[in-house]
Amino acid sequence: MRICFTSDQNNGLDSVMSYHFGHCPYFVIVDVDENGNISNVESISNPLVGEHDPGELPSFMKSKQVDVIITGGMGPKAQQYFSDSGIKIVVGSYGKVRDVLEEYLQKKISQVSSKVEPSVKENETDEVERLKKEVAFLRSEIADLKSMIKNLKKNQNG
Repeated sequence: MRICFTSDQNNGLDSVMSYHFGHCPYFVIVDVDENGNISNVESISNPLVGEHDPGELPSFMKSKQVDVIITGGMGPKAQQYFSDSGIKIVVGSYGKVRDVLEEYLQKKISQVSSKVEPSVKENETDEVERLKKEVAFLRSEIADLKSMIKNLKKNQNG
């Protein structure tokens, strides 16, 4: 099974998940066998990060033989394109790719959502740009905290 994660960073399994599929700068593609063992991890730049036509990203993911996409968010139209391409969608995920992969393999996440994401007008203000940077920073901090909590729980139980 090939699982694609949206990412804000080019750090493989240690990358922080990106909120929006179509606008993420990187994809982390992980090959997992039927026993849940990782056989390959590949980080690639999103070749369509700037602008893309509807259906381009599903075609790109299909060419990469992706079976599942796990992301923070994706619009309902894009979800339909992926569904039509036979690619499963999991939205609402956050944290580090490594942790989200573990949650997915343990079947703790699997929900597909059709939430409509708010759109931002083309002429974004400086305030919107500042808030975007702040949100990206906070996502990174949340991912680190989530990993620390996981490790604390593991140490308490182990």
